[in-house]
Amino acid sequence: MLNRTLASLAGVLLILCGATSIARAADKPGVELFFKNSDISGVSLSPSGKYLAVNIRGKSGRMVLGIAETANIAKVNIIAKNDDIDVVSARWLTDDRLLFSISNRLDLDDRRSGDTFVINRDGSNQSKAIEYSILDAMDDGSEDLLVSKSTRKATDGSVKSIQLFRLNTKTLKTSELLKGLQPKDVTGWLRDKDNEPRFAFAGDEDETVVHYRAPGGNDWVEISRFKFFDPAAISPAFIDGSGQAYVSKQDANGFAALYTYDPVKRMVGAQPLLTTPGFDADADPILEYKTKRLLGVRYLTDARNAIWYDPVLKDIQKTFDENFPGTINRLDCRGDPANYACVVFSYSDQNPGQYYLFRPASSELASIGALRPKIIPEQMATKSFYRYAARDGLQIPVYVTMPPGKASGPRPAVVMVHGGPSLRGGGWNWDPSAQFLASRGYVVIEPEFRGSTGFGQKHFEAGWKKWGLEMQDDITDATNWAISKGWVDKNRVAIAGASYGGYATLMGLIKTPELFRCGINWVGVTDIDLLFTVTWSDLSDTYARYGSKVVIGDPDKDAERFKATSPLAQHERLKKPLLMAYGASDVRVPLVHGTKFRDAVMKHNQNVEWVVYDKEGHGWNLEKNNYDWWNRVDAFLEKHMKP
Repeated sequence: MLNRTLASLAGVLLILCGATSIARAADKPGVELFFKNSDISGVSLSPSGKYLAVNIRGKSGRMVLGIAETANIAKVNIIAKNDDIDVVSARWLTDDRLLFSISNRLDLDDRRSGDTFVINRDGSNQSKAIEYSILDAMDDGSEDLLVSKSTRKATDGSVKSIQLFRLNTKTLKTSELLKGLQPKDVTGWLRDKDNEPRFAFAGDEDETVVHYRAPGGNDWVEISRFKFFDPAAISPAFIDGSGQAYVSKQDANGFAALYTYDPVKRMVGAQPLLTTPGFDADADPILEYKTKRLLGVRYLTDARNAIWYDPVLKDIQKTFDENFPGTINRLDCRGDPANYACVVFSYSDQNPGQYYLFRPASSELASIGALRPKIIPEQMATKSFYRYAARDGLQIPVYVTMPPGKASGPRPAVVMVHGGPSLRGGGWNWDPSAQFLASRGYVVIEPEFRGSTGFGQKHFEAGWKKWGLEMQDDITDATNWAISKGWVDKNRVAIAGASYGGYATLMGLIKTPELFRCGINWVGVTDIDLLFTVTWSDLSDTYARYGSKVVIGDPDKDAERFKATSPLAQHERLKKPLLMAYGASDVRVPLVHGTKFRDAVMKHNQNVEWVVYDKEGHGWNLEKNNYDWWNRVDAFLEKHMKP
């Protein structure tokens, strides 16, 4: 059993944070409980494991950077703080020096946001990093950083090529990382343990070209070339300390898997190192500091997990999991393996997350602090993963969040549609939006409809050019499936979502008005043609010309389909209550999407509520806007979802 010494930094946090009350309306917790910025934004160990860096909320309410010795985490030295801006994203360079950024989480106009600094562990010798894009720490025992300088296209401002430099954080002088010529139009790199670039990823119209350079060599050789979404693509993922390269490639069943790779022979290993049946292997290597020995791999199935190749770390993970069942326990250990110091981030569908410091040799465990200490996990909703059969038989993954407490019968529900749509929407974790809606008594249904990624090539391709068609049918089928389970009151279902999810909300109200009582759309696409024609969108020229035509369609060849499946063209069919919100500075889905649809639909539907948030982009970054928005959502659902 673990020796649980629980007080340490948690007590310090209580003093720093002070007491704040959570507003309550009737029996329902206020939006602040769910959408207030967290009290901790990051915890990390120094390379030796002797020191701990933590970003915590200070007395002023701003985030500060604190340092403690792992032998005595109750004593925290605040080394960086400001009363008018937050200190975020701390990262150790060596045991004596750190990198951190600042960001104003209360004012999006603050031009200081994004500025990066280096500082000594004792708070001395703070200096601002030069105007390069910081990519990573070198992690070679030096205090240097990997930085880049980009060349951009004149047409759309997208990155054309990236050049790598080494930045000395003391002198602020740079030197080119790559000696000799680099391939044309490189936008991505992979390095070996000595920080030598080995793989280069270049763009060539609708293709990605992969180049390789052997250790000690100067010449780059093209080893692979593949088009957008090519199922046969072999994509280098990382290189470990032995020089072994690893690639992501589809297995025989059409799911991405992790393989070893010989770039000289251009041969993929006969058997995958990691497969996750039913899911693409979303592999994230865990490499030892400096030596880059492969310790394990993190991956995602229905929840985050890790597989350890290092036997010591495998045993530590097992010990912790046995003592903390029912949670995901993310392990990060540093120092001497015989006397590791480990930071463990423990979370679940009901728990936003808690940081611990664990000493395996002595079984000592100390609480560092919780992201949201006012959350009581036992009072939160539960989230479960299922698969249901769509009308054509395709198995569709779905997450269902159930409100706390025993149901006396079918409950009202909100079908939450994720954005993208070519990405993965959900995971088994604490989600503020789903938890907020569940606290109001709603079942939350989150389908991973066809076209979502992470569930194999077949699932992804099944959504190509299916906006408003089979993709929409999957959402309908998810709703009917939940109703058939007895979980959901068929007469009290709302549909909601942002970005593509906003598009699907509008199409749901248009296509199946008998199924949904009302809809909530924020920053949603309202016209497919606008995705290709709005000049201030951040959609790159290359993706617009090639990638989007594969996934969404061709504005010329598919004009009739676009018209039939664009909410703007079909606005007269939308007669149900609708809440809409947009960001005035959104470049992903510009405001014109919202204003055009608002002006059209309000001519015949007076049950439309509208809000624009100044300075916000593709979603809400400011606490005050999150509070306002979710209070509006609460009131809207309360009004339109009554029995």
